[in-house]
Parts: sequence; structure tokens; C-alpha cells
Amino acid sequence: MSKASAAARTLRGVLAGAAALAIGYAGTAAAAPAAGEYGVGFITENTGPLAAAGVSYHRGAQLAVDEINEGAWIGQGVKLKLNEKESGSDAARAVQALTQFSADRNVIAVTCCILSPVAAALKPVTTNAKLPLVIYGATLPGLPQPPYVTSVVGLPGPQEVKMSKMLAETLKPKTVAYFVNADNEGFQNRFKAAQKVMEEAGVKTAGVVSILSADTDFTAPATQAMATNPDLIMVWTTQTPAAGIIAALRARGYAGKISASDVISPAPVFKKIGAALAGVPFPIVFSSEISSSPEAKKFVEGYTKKFGEAPDTYSAQGYTSLYLIAQAMKSLDGKPSREDLAAALGKASAVEYNIYGGLPMVNGQAEVQNSLVAAWTADGKVVRWENK
Repeated sequence: MSKASAAARTLRGVLAGAAALAIGYAGTAAAAPAAGEYGVGFITENTGPLAAAGVSYHRGAQLAVDEINEGAWIGQGVKLKLNEKESGSDAARAVQALTQFSADRNVIAVTCCILSPVAAALKPVTTNAKLPLVIYGATLPGLPQPPYVTSVVGLPGPQEVKMSKMLAETLKPKTVAYFVNADNEGFQNRFKAAQKVMEEAGVKTAGVVSILSADTDFTAPATQAMATNPDLIMVWTTQTPAAGIIAALRARGYAGKISASDVISPAPVFKKIGAALAGVPFPIVFSSEISSSPEAKKFVEGYTKKFGEAPDTYSAQGYTSLYLIAQAMKSLDGKPSREDLAAALGKASAVEYNIYGGLPMVNGQAEVQNSLVAAWTADGKVVRWENK
């Protein structure tokens, strides 16, 4: 074979290889969801006992949909539409709403639930209907069931354990009295986790005061807790009782240390209770005043512009739930089915666009890596907590 023939054959081989490589790249092109409008069912809780938090979740989701659509975040011509049905934090109404969303074939996913019992009631319904459900608020461990049930909620355990350790080391209490919901398993678990931290640090339990979620008069429970003469009172209850308990303690003259959970973090709670909340530490995964990532700053700016007030940790979760759904949509080709979307949600190893500075997903459950210990000031600002 002549040198010219060999060179020609080599050139042909190189060109063929390049063509094959080009074909290979074409075959692995980025996913392109079909243009169109896709419904996301949002089970709202804008009325009922948790309305203050429910409005925040809803607004956060609304902002996310606006951003996703305006920026063509999923793809050109691909838009999400938020379809709302109110539940009032009632499990039966939430199941009815989910059933109606299931019958609407334009609804490709649903997001819901502040209360864990409500989320638990929806699990078998959404799984049987093969309709993906993203939980935006319920905190009971074990609720996710990939691929059809996932959660963007940072579970309270790690952050509340972190706060409890900080309080034990900083305040050095000898005794602690606890308030806990007798009718809420999630808050009972939070109480037990905090009590374990304290007892391991050598802090004795002065007393445990049980209340119900529907209670409204906390004068007697406050007196009962104060009678134990504790160095610290920890409040592990749902939002309305927590605010009422702290107000009652201060009204009864208790000047000692109090701590609570993130239920006292929303601005409407401070507006209702006022300076009685000042200095009470609580763990939180997002704060418009403290969180500083570029994504968080963009979220705060957009939310404030749209709704005339700063977002809270609940609006952050509603916002995140829509970005997780959009992320799963973005990974799919053609017109995605509910089953396709569920598979993509189940495979997610992280929420790629988030305001927390990192949000991995493990077995369908978000795990917030960065948490804060914050407190209200007397003039209504959230700051990092300091022992003063």
C-alpha cells in the first residue's frame, strides 16, 4: 500500500470517528420537555388554625412559579400553573382536594401539608393515583415514600438538638421545665430530643406541662411551670399555644429564660404577641434578615416586592417545593407523564436551586445542612441569638 493510500485511509478513519462522536453527543443532548402549561395542585391552608403559616407557604410557591415561568427555567414555552384548593388543615378536605387533582389530567404533581397527620392521610391516596406529592410543611420523620412522596422540609431534629446543646453550654441551667403538645406526635418527639440533650448534659427535668393544640387559656399552665422554679422553660408546642404560653409566662411575671421552636418565627406571630417574644431563642433554617446566599437575597427581594413584606421560613419551603418539581420536569424529554415525573423526583440527590446554601435529598427527604439559632428583638427584628 502506498503512503498516499495509507494517509487517505487514516484521514477517512479520523473523519468517521469524528462523525460518530458527533452523533454520540447528539444522542445525549440535554432534555427538552414539550412546550405547554402544566398544572401543579397546591393544597392551601389559608384558613383554619394554621392560616398565618399557610399564607406564607402559598405565597412562596406563587413567587417560585412566577420566576420559573418568566425565566423559562424549565425550557422554552414550558410553564407551570398553580391550581389551588383549600383544606383548612383538615385531613378530609385535603384528601378530597387530592382526589379532585387526580381526576384533572393536566395536574402533573401536587404539593401540600403543614400537619403531619394530614400528609399521612394523603400518602396512600397519592400512591394509588400515581400522582407525585411534594410535602412542603409536615415534619414527622418517615413521611416520604419515593418515588411518589417526597419532602423539601428540613426536619426539626438536627437543628433543635443543635440549639439545645447551645443552650445547655451557654446558659448552664440546672433544671428545665417543658411544655409539650399531648396531641401532637411531632412535638412530642422534639421535646424528647431536647430533654435527652439536657439530661446528657446533667440538667434535671423540673417538670413537664402537657397542653392540647386547641387550648387558648394558658394562665394555669404558666403558673404550674413557674412553680417548679426552673432555670429554663422550653416550649415544644404548635404555633398558637407556643405564642400564648410565652405571653402568659411573661404576664405572670416570669423573667427567666425561655426557648421555643421555629413556630414563633413568622412576623404575624410577633405582631400578635409583641415584645414578650423578645430574646426567646428558636432554631430556624431560613431568615430574611440573616440568610446571606445570593439565592436567598434574590428570594427576599422578589418576595418583598411582590407581597410587601419579608418572607419567613414557611414561604421559603413553599418556594422550594415548586423548584424541586420544576427541576424534575427539566430533566425529562417530551410530554412528561406523572410516572415520569415521580421517577425524576425520586432520583433527585439534591434540590439544585435552593436558598439554604445546599439542600441534599436522601431517600426523598431534604436535609438542611445549615441552621441558625435566632431570636426576635423588642422592635420586631430577627437576629442571631446571643445570651444577654
